Amino acid sequence: MKKTTTLFLSIIILSISINLNAQSTIEWSKDRKLTWSDFKAIPDEDILGYALTSYKIEILPSDVLVDSNNNIQNYKSLTVVANFYSNYSWVHKKSDYLLSHEQLHFDIAGLYAYKIRMEFEKLKKQKIANFDSYIEIYENLWAECRQTQKAFDKESSHGQLIEENNNWIDKITTEINNLE
Repeated sequence: MKKTTTLFLSIIILSISINLNAQSTIEWSKDRKLTWSDFKAIPDEDILGYALTSYKIEILPSDVLVDSNNNIQNYKSLTVVANFYSNYSWVHKKSDYLLSHEQLHFDIAGLYAYKIRMEFEKLKKQKIANFDSYIEIYENLWAECRQTQKAFDKESSHGQLIEENNNWIDKITTEINNLE
């Protein structure tokens, strides 16, 4: 009886743990917008700001195998996603306007994940499996994404310049709507 209860509790704890882990990452989709409840981290008092959006553009699967010729095994399964990390994203002062600013940071990441994915698809169609070819595309577009994020914050003064912020929202939304 004790072993059954322990096993049952272990399964429940494992299930809850897996569920919490799954909920802490949100994959970008143009149909799924962030809400303030997605921002679960405690605000970092050392950072001057009202909110922080934590995201990453990731190559999946993350554990690719590369052979001695520098070719990715099963390269056709490679894809790219932009993920939002709830447990590292925080808000100090909520407003709809600020949420739209933070959403745009995630949308920019989603846009660049799409661009990387499309470049990967071009390599796959050419039957290119070379690891360096994929990494070069990823690194170049990831750097461009980071530059775009910095330009967005600089030109909108981190969202303080409403007209500039709205111009960026229009620009990126148009690019996203023109995907595919």
